[in-house]
Amino acid sequence: MTVDSWLWIGTIGMAIGSLLLFFPMQRNKSVSEEGDSIAHFTVPCIAMTLYLLMALGHGAIHLASGRVFYYGRFIDWSVTTPLLLLSLISGSLKGQTVRRGGLIAGLIAADVYMIITGLVAGWTDDPSLKWGFYFLSCLAFLFIYGLLWGPFKRFSTSSPEGSQYIKKASALSIIWFAYPIVFLIGQQGLRLWSPMVDAVLFTSLDLIAKVVYGLWAVSMIHTTSDTVRYSMPIGGPNIATSR
Repeated sequence: MTVDSWLWIGTIGMAIGSLLLFFPMQRNKSVSEEGDSIAHFTVPCIAMTLYLLMALGHGAIHLASGRVFYYGRFIDWSVTTPLLLLSLISGSLKGQTVRRGGLIAGLIAADVYMIITGLVAGWTDDPSLKWGFYFLSCLAFLFIYGLLWGPFKRFSTSSPEGSQYIKKASALSIIWFAYPIVFLIGQQGLRLWSPMVDAVLFTSLDLIAKVVYGLWAVSMIHTTSDTVRYSMPIGGPNIATSR
């Protein structure tokens, strides 16, 4: 197999993931469910578009050093990672979204900053520029983790979906942690393995983060919603006993 083969695998995998994530949207029972389902459906749709672009020979540049840099991945990540973060934190901010607007903006800004500095680090072959911007990208990455496991985790304790947030944040944190490691060791960093290994790892991680995680997260949304709905007494809460 070749690098192009893996780009086509990414394209097809994201297309299948989009179709699979389209059907859960038909089961939405609330505005929150609708927002999460649409976000998880949109993520692989965007990724499919960029993978198709790269598979067709675009979204990449041949650098003077001889390596090929796929900047299309960074365009993908700059849009899809904010969507994944917004979907993740929406459950922990029930009724607090407006009041926590600054914190949400900080999270998304840090994410976009992480992607842009990573783009610069991957694009250049100048060592000082590469490792300086890689360090800045990692700092932003740690800042994102600090927000997810600091204030947003605290907000989730007062939400019915608190345990769901912990599970989803844990899964996403583990998956995302692999990206800077692949970047560091692969073609954009130390170049300790071939472009083929880079393609296999980045494509696999993208499919896990966008399709596998998306299907799992959406199934949790509907499972939790069904549990709450069926545990509610017929006719709703007993007003007389709640006084």
